[in-house]
Amino acid sequence: MTETIQRDEDAAAWPSRRNLLLGALGAVSAGVGAAVAEQVWKRKDLSARFFNTLSIEAFDLPPTPGLTFADGRPMPGFGAADLASKRSLLYLWASYCPSCRAEHHLLMALAQKGVAIYGADVKDDPANARSFLAEHGNPFVAVGQDQRAFLQRALGARGVPASFVVAPGPKIDVAILGPIDESAITTRILPALAKNA
Repeated sequence: MTETIQRDEDAAAWPSRRNLLLGALGAVSAGVGAAVAEQVWKRKDLSARFFNTLSIEAFDLPPTPGLTFADGRPMPGFGAADLASKRSLLYLWASYCPSCRAEHHLLMALAQKGVAIYGADVKDDPANARSFLAEHGNPFVAVGQDQRAFLQRALGARGVPASFVVAPGPKIDVAILGPIDESAITTRILPALAKNA
């Protein structure tokens, strides 16, 4: 004698173990994926890449905390307005950068010739920047912090050092993405700084 089992159509259907396991695995995977995406977003600083509003015509860098001139006055940050009316050298640097360290004496020589050099300190620890300039000399008329490299990216530089002769406007007249040497100073930077317009 066979017994037939009738299913109650009104009873709630219970998910199988397989469906429960797949659902739990999917939830864990989604959480891990979201955490990985967040870390990549932060590490690559994708917000700076996609939502960067800075340009040579519109930026304002805050001063490096505790950085002073030799006479004790606080050294200011700077922005586009500071570069708008005169020719100057905008130099992107960091204390951790070996090339910046190697060519620092060239900047000191330019400053002694009366060149106005604005330093954008990129992704640097303010204490390290202060220590570096105290030890090697400060060629800058102002130093601004570019902690998230927004200005660096806006100017098309992939890293430091990078040197820009800025003409009135402000607009970039000469861009050197990478280290400079005596030849670059003599043939590119000084002639651009000497132009009238």
